[in-house]
This record gives sequence, structure tokens and C-alpha cells, in this order.
Amino acid sequence: MSGRRCGPRRTALRWLPALALAATAGCGVAGASVASVFQQVEPAAEDLRNHDVTFEEGALSDRTLEQLDSTTADLQSSDGYLKVIVLSSSVQSYDDTRDFADAVRTELGGRGRVIVFAVNDVGIASNVDSRSQIIAAENAASDALNDGASYATATVAAARNLAGGVSSLANDVNSDAVGTSGAGMLLVVLAIFAVGVLGLMWWASRRMRKGAEAAEARDIGAAETKVREAVDRVANGVLDLADRVEQPGVPAEAKAAFADGAQLFTETQEMLENADTRPELEAAYPKIVDAEWKLDTARARIEGQPAPARPEVEPLFPKVVTPAPVETVPAQAPAAPPEQPHYRQPESSPWLTTAAMAAMALLSKRGMSIPRTRPAMDDGVFGSWSIGLPPSPSAGGGGGGGGSRGMGSRRRGMGSR
Repeated sequence: MSGRRCGPRRTALRWLPALALAATAGCGVAGASVASVFQQVEPAAEDLRNHDVTFEEGALSDRTLEQLDSTTADLQSSDGYLKVIVLSSSVQSYDDTRDFADAVRTELGGRGRVIVFAVNDVGIASNVDSRSQIIAAENAASDALNDGASYATATVAAARNLAGGVSSLANDVNSDAVGTSGAGMLLVVLAIFAVGVLGLMWWASRRMRKGAEAAEARDIGAAETKVREAVDRVANGVLDLADRVEQPGVPAEAKAAFADGAQLFTETQEMLENADTRPELEAAYPKIVDAEWKLDTARARIEGQPAPARPEVEPLFPKVVTPAPVETVPAQAPAAPPEQPHYRQPESSPWLTTAAMAAMALLSKRGMSIPRTRPAMDDGVFGSWSIGLPPSPSAGGGGGGGGSRGMGSRRRGMGSR
């Protein structure tokens, strides 16, 4: 076995006498021709005092050594040690593999076992087990190797036929036939499971996100529809009452309520034209509700009826209820409100209905100041826009102004009066 190795590997086995070491200073010296020089008892025993496994140059790969190291470590029992030697050739300095194993065990001293794996042979030396147990262990190890198993598996097979604690430990130790392939299969299964879980989490997260986006789109569409319908009702109210309030005998209260309602209508139109966040849309909605109440009041007074009660404005968007904190925390300064996302702004006005255009034209002729607006969005385009579909760039018509605003723009005052 060679004590020189090209690289930092742990397993360098110092089995060379000084003369042989000098003669084989290069990393490439190995082979059956010098195997008898390498198979020295004292260096092998010295290495086995520090490790459970020692081996001849070229006999084990790194992975095989790791498996054999781990397995042999698990087989150490209180009734005696278990050491393993792996040769890259047959035994040449002794009568057979068992004699070489016995020489190494004698050099080690104490109670224990030494298993030697040579080419086409297995030898076991023990002062703990009976001869029949040793022979059974050698046969079991040979059979395992002949079946294509690794040294770790063969070591476990041998230990199961020996006496005392080592056989009990062997029954609990997974050989690499199970441990390596089984562990590898387990890793593959775990990896597939992990990928599946991650994929399921991604799919669930994506579905929840799409569901939340769809719910938000429905809430926005419902709010926009509510605002547009309120604007249309108020505009029709202006058109219906504009001449009636000028008739003789109309109460001054009716005229004042109409004037207030018309003023709120034009102010709301300006707010809606400039609104590009949800809070701005929410701020405009109560004004249009108030304008409708003013016009209903004017109509009731013209008809000699009492003024209706002022309506309570419902929330434009559903309110999210958050549970109150359980623990009492010290009072802190209120945090700055988060920046609101800009409201989507099409090139045509969703709030400028046909009735709204006619009402503002009428009010403008009577000297009332009206806001500048984008082109009007007709009902068909609004129906698509309110459920999240983009409006046609050519949508809209005349009446409210000839100017336009790009998507998301906050420019003011474009268009004609």
C-alpha cells in the first residue's frame, strides 16, 4: 500500500519502509509488482489505530471510502473493535489473506477483528469470534462482493455473522446497497416533493393574486358605474328643472336649491376630470349625491311638497375591516398614509354622458362657468372600460370639449369650453 498520494486525501497509508519510500517518491508508482513491499503489518496497524479503515493506493474511490468509513464506525462495539483493510492486489507476503489479517490484528493488540479485502479473497482475523463464525462471515462478505455489492455492504454482511454486539449493530446498520441507493432514491423523492410543493405554492399564490386582482377590478368597475349613473341622473335633473324654476310663482327656496344643485354638478364634473386616484374619486362622489338631493329639493318645492331628507352617502368602495389589536401599545404619531396608486385615465371622459353634455351646454348659455373636459365616452365603451378592457382610442364624441389626455396624465385644462 502506498503512502504517497497526489492530493490532500486523508487516506494516505504509510506502509512503505524508508528505502521503498525514497524509491517511489513520485505519485505514479503502483501495481502488483511492488504490492508485496507495500503490504507491511506495522504501518497498517499504525494507521488503523487512528482510523477504522486503511487501504492500498488505488483500492478505493473517495465516495467508496466515505461509505466504508461511516459503516465501519457504526459497527464499533464494546466487545471489541472492527477494522477494515482494502488491498488493490492479492496478498503476496503471507500465505493467505486471513494470515495477513491475523498479523495486523496481533500488532494492534486488544480484543477485536480485522477484515482484509484483497483481490478475489476475503480474510478475517478475530480473538472474539469462533472459527465457524469467522468462516461464515468471510463467506457472507465474499458472496456480497460477488453479487456486485460494495465494501460497505460486504462489511455489514460479515459483521452479521460474527458474535456479540457487532452482529446486533450490523442488523441496525444500513449497508450502501440500501443506504446509498435508498438514500439517493429518498433524496430524489424529497427533491420531487419539494419541487411539487413549491410549484403548488406558486400556483396557489398566482391564483390568489389573480383572484384579488379580479375582485379589485370588480370593485372599481362597480364604483365607476355608480358614479356615472349618479352624474347622469343629476344632469337629467338639471335639464328637467332648468325651465321650470323660471316659471312665475316658483318659491325662492326651489330656485336656490336648483342653483346649488347645478353648481355642485359642474364642480363635480371638474373634480372627476382631475381625479386619478381612488381617494379623489371617493371625494367627488358625495358631491354628486348632494347635487342630486338639491335638485330633488327644488322639484319637491316646485310641486308644493316638503323637501326630502338629506341622504346618507354610502361608501363608494367596500371598506376593509381590520380586527382591533389585542395588546395595548403606547400612543404613537400616526404613520404617513401610503401613496395611493394613480387612477386609470382613459383618453375619453367616463363621466361625460349625453345628458351631462347637454346640461353643461345649457348652463354655459345661462352664464354659468363649466369645466373643460375630455371627449365623451359612450355607454358601450364605458361598459367595456369599467370591467377592465381598454377603451377604443377613437371613442367619444363632441360636446364636452375637443382636447384629450394621455393614459395616466394629470394635465389640466385641455379642451374647449
